[in-house]
Amino acid sequence: MAVIHIQGAAEKAQGIHYEVDIDQAPLGVGGMGQVFRGFRVDERSGIRRDAAIKFLFDDLPQNAIERSRREASIMISSENLVEMFGFIEVDETDAAGRVTHRYHVASELLDGVVLYDLLRGKITDINGQVIPFAQDLYRQYINDRLAFSIYITKNVLSGIMALHDKGYVHRDIDPSNIMITRNGKVKLIDFGIAKQLSALGQNDRQLTTAGQFMGKAAYAAPELVMGDVAHQNETTDIYAIGIMLYELATGHLPFDGPTHEVLDMQLRMKLPLKDVGNKYLRSIIAKATDKRQQERYASAAEFRVALEQLSRNSLPPQESAPPLPPAVANTPSGPPATMPPRPIEISRSTSGSKSKLPIILGAVAGVVVIAGVLLALLLGGNKNTSDNPQQDSSEQVTERSSVETVTPTSSPTEENAVEQATALLKDASTAQKGVDKLNEAAQNGDTDAMYLLAQVYAHGVNLDDAIKAAIENVVPKDNKKAHELNEKVVKAQPDHYQALYELGCDYMAGDQRGAVDRDLDKARTYFSQGAKIAEEKKDAEFVERFNIRLAALD
Repeated sequence: MAVIHIQGAAEKAQGIHYEVDIDQAPLGVGGMGQVFRGFRVDERSGIRRDAAIKFLFDDLPQNAIERSRREASIMISSENLVEMFGFIEVDETDAAGRVTHRYHVASELLDGVVLYDLLRGKITDINGQVIPFAQDLYRQYINDRLAFSIYITKNVLSGIMALHDKGYVHRDIDPSNIMITRNGKVKLIDFGIAKQLSALGQNDRQLTTAGQFMGKAAYAAPELVMGDVAHQNETTDIYAIGIMLYELATGHLPFDGPTHEVLDMQLRMKLPLKDVGNKYLRSIIAKATDKRQQERYASAAEFRVALEQLSRNSLPPQESAPPLPPAVANTPSGPPATMPPRPIEISRSTSGSKSKLPIILGAVAGVVVIAGVLLALLLGGNKNTSDNPQQDSSEQVTERSSVETVTPTSSPTEENAVEQATALLKDASTAQKGVDKLNEAAQNGDTDAMYLLAQVYAHGVNLDDAIKAAIENVVPKDNKKAHELNEKVVKAQPDHYQALYELGCDYMAGDQRGAVDRDLDKARTYFSQGAKIAEEKKDAEFVERFNIRLAALD
């Protein structure tokens, strides 16, 4: 154990310091720095409080440091906002007398799962422990979508009210920036591009420039799309929350496509509100997402009142439940920060000897993170560079690694082909070659190639981040083709429970994935078969996944 104390001049004056064991593994590593679990210590009372402490890298540009400084300065007490502790500056002098400036961001440590992951059935923390509050919310999402949508949105609006009351606009609201915590809170996180209303219209230390797009395309209000800094205000956040409410209610985003196309849709197209099953909710979303700022709700409080009035009405059940979402979606729509992916070893059981085939896939999971700390660090300066509005979010999804144990049927030559394809898929310039190689191996009966190819065609959330980014504009998304490939995998290898899981999710989601018609009986059959096999293979993670889906179907 190597515990270090961190204390700058400001902390010394306040009588506090931070303690971090740097021998422990970081919670996350990204473009801005590393986040560690630590403690905030009050030297007067001796009270210790869990904290998330980001160690910024030494070579960051000044504007990145200033963004972190501004984020850390938004210290607002609200049960629906992450609590920022401060920006810590420490000067270190080496033996030669050279002074190095070290910067850190400290905040509340949140134990939970991000909403983005919850919508895809993730109800566990970084250690794989079930979060009862998340479990209850997911069941409500499956069984009473309207009530779930209202509950989440009202909590987010409460957090935004507190933020707006202090003179800030968030400008980056989406499911990846909302944390469902173990202690039963819904918290808005990541103040990385939040802005003081009093500073809008100015180049606040050149951190925000007129004409520059900030945020995520899928949730961006027209004034955000245009980079019209002077007119970004409370209604900018209201628009994003309206888009998110649409997503919660329908299971999908209103606009899809490359970033430039989605940005154009945000400017010119109305939302396809016919997809919202409840007509009262439809009118609320329409008002919140009006292209004209003056026609939106004037405040978060007004928006919240409208939802409260809706929730007080006894609405017909048939109006309150749109089609079910995918349990674990193959269409990324938005995530939080990403942990550095590690290989998941996928193999399958046969009568032959056991071996392992490394396929680079990241298993999406919740992680103990803090708001903007982990999110900003992982995205760094590349927050808005994705060509896919949904990928903008999914690039932020917190991930953890896992190992799936089954035995491959592939010959050494086939294994090499899949490994080679995996490497090719990580670069946009060679991604198509990787797909071609997988197709060739799949045609030769390699089930490993078929399964990975299915993930590629589905743009699956389990893919390595590098692969997701590389194939985004190279491989057209085709959920039907992915479904057909998984069917072939199961036909060739009936005990391939990973493919069984995907097929079950397809039938549970129905037209949300667009691969097959919704059929809950078939979904239940696939999940039941897969759960038995996963249990035999002692794959606890997949057993849990199957059980969550089966519970949702009961």
